[in-house]
This record gives sequence, structure tokens and C-alpha cells, in this order.
Amino acid sequence: MKLSAVSLAVVAAVLPFAAASQVVGVAVDSKVILKDGASAIAPGPHRDSAVFFRFADGALRRFGEVQVPASYLGAPSSVAVSGDGKLALVSSSTRLDPNDPGKYVDDDRVSVIDLSGKAPKLTQTLALGVSPSSIKLNPAGTMALVPSSPGNSVTVLSVREGKVAVVDTVKMAANMGALAAGFAPDGKHVLVTQADGQRVALYAVDNDRLRLPAIREMGAGITPFTPSYCGDSGLAVVANFGVPDSGNGDVDTVSLIDLSGARPRIVDTVSVGSAPEDVACSPDGRYAVAAVQNMSNRPKDHPFYSPDSLVVLLKIEGRRLRRLDQAPFGAWAEGIGFADDSRTLFAQSIVERAMYTFRIEGDRLQRVGAPIVFANGAPVGIGVAGR
Repeated sequence: MKLSAVSLAVVAAVLPFAAASQVVGVAVDSKVILKDGASAIAPGPHRDSAVFFRFADGALRRFGEVQVPASYLGAPSSVAVSGDGKLALVSSSTRLDPNDPGKYVDDDRVSVIDLSGKAPKLTQTLALGVSPSSIKLNPAGTMALVPSSPGNSVTVLSVREGKVAVVDTVKMAANMGALAAGFAPDGKHVLVTQADGQRVALYAVDNDRLRLPAIREMGAGITPFTPSYCGDSGLAVVANFGVPDSGNGDVDTVSLIDLSGARPRIVDTVSVGSAPEDVACSPDGRYAVAAVQNMSNRPKDHPFYSPDSLVVLLKIEGRRLRRLDQAPFGAWAEGIGFADDSRTLFAQSIVERAMYTFRIEGDRLQRVGAPIVFANGAPVGIGVAGR
């Protein structure tokens, strides 16, 4: 199902705005398109960017855009926004090969964006020396982690008065493939998915450093992709992407992690469909949602092809996951994120170059308004302030 497009300019003009608002950042990749069921490179010129919105009174309002490198390759948590909404970090895992613009090569850049003024402003670009798979800020906004699956490492960044610096690079054990991170609400612990090693590792954080070794490594499902803490409930969820690029249509999963005891463990796993690209837990710890590709990025003659991605709604009850509802949206799902109200969520589609808004009403998903369409590329990463 293909929905009608609405320009960002119109959306910005008609949606309400209030002073008390939450910042949502979106990484936009101008290069990626879907062609005959496979990723391809769009004709130039290419102008990747980060677009920023304020969410208030149940609506999103665009307040600025800045040109920065972005990439769909890696986890969709390639944007991190500080809790106070004054700073954003955007990672780029790949760029076009300058010697062959029909191919990708590793990128290593992290862009630092000041959001404290009237419009976003690029203030710094870091070269990490390793390709970032995603990026995550701690709740205090003083530290960021940059997992790298190709580099089998996690780079630790310090954030002081808007200045960002590399302070450490932590090597993982061989063949782990660190992919994405999620901080506990108090910032004292962090989950890191190790996609190649089929593990989700829990680490302690001391003085804005990652303490080794891991407290525990847990086996959730095939290719653990993105983690999300469920507020202060002592629980977290992780999306298990399945066998990458297999195209076999197998059903994949989301797992629930109990972090409240002395020995953290996986306590439940439910099926959500083929290839959950991202998962998010509501701040109140009651719901989780998964953005599921649902074979929507496969050739139309594929036996399991679907024209739509799915948002799958799960409820957390008695340390168990219960599947409640699902709703279709644009093809090739990417990032998903909750607003602070724990009922509004945003889901991204590469094919439609759009971000959709849903609300949870009576344990059901309701689409809100028309999708926001990005003129210059596809939304491939999402960061919500404080999440």
C-alpha cells in the first residue's frame, strides 16, 4: 500500500508547536534506493542530512536540517540526541567510493550538531578510524558509545560543553561484531548487541568508561540487532534480525531481558515476522514495538514478498511479552522510536522515503495523519531525546 506524500514544508506549517517539546532526529541517506528487490545507489547529486523535529501536543514540527554524511548500512540507531535536546550525534558507516561511485567503502565519521540555537548547526566532525555501526548517548549526555561491527570494537566518546572527543576504543573478543548499544535510565549499565557472536552483553559503566569484562553475555535469538531499555522497570528488549540477507521468509523474534536480579537473563521471546530492523520500549515500560521488514524489500516475484512493512505491538505483562496488534506501513522498515508519552511512536520506511506516526489506543495501533516524506533521501536512522 503506497500512501500519498506530504511535503515537509506543509507539515511544518500546519502542525502545532509548544515550548515544552521533545527532539526527534532523523538521518537521511540520499544514496540508497530499492531496485528490483535489492539495494542500489540512486543517481546523484547526493546530499545526506540530519533532519530535526520537535514533538509537542501530539504533533511533530520540523525545525531544521543540516547536511552530514549518513548511511543505511548498520543499525538504525545512527542518531543520538541528548536528553536536553541541545546536542545530536550522527554516525556514518559507509560512503561512496571516490574511485568508483557505484560502490560503497567504509566511512568513519561522526558529526556533532548543536541544537541549542534557532536552527541545527554542524560544529564538529570526528574521524574514528573505524566504521561505526550505530551511536548512543548516555542519559546524562556526557558519554557516547559507538559500536563497530567491522572493527569488532566499541569507541568511547566524551562530551563536555558541546565538544566531543575520543577517549577509548574497547576491543571485543574475536568474531563478536558489536552492533548497537542501549543505556539503562541511570546510565550505570549498557547493553551491547554482538551480532556476529549471537550475544547480548551487559556492561557496567564507571566514570563514563565501559568496564570490562561484561557482567554477563546472553543468547537471545539469531543476529541480535538493537536493544532498548523499558524505562526503570528492570527490563529491556532486543530485536533479533535473523539470518542477514537470507530472503528465506523465516519468522524472527524479539526477546525480553530481565536485568533486575543478580544474574540478568532472557526471560521471554516472541515471533514478530521476518527481519525486525529495530525495536523500542515505551518509557513507562508497558509496551514494546518492532519495525519489521516483512519481506517488503524483496523482488515482487519472491514467494514471500509483501508490499508493506509492519509495526508490531507487544505488551509487557508479568515479565512476559504478549503480541497485541500489527499495522502496515511503507516498505523496507528502518528505525522506530517512542515519544515520552509512551503512546506515540515513529516508524521509518526507506522505499517510501517517509516517517509514519502511530498511537497506541486501547492496546491497538492507530495511524496518525499523513507520513512525513523526505525530499532528498530515505530516513535510515532515528534518535529521540532521552531515549
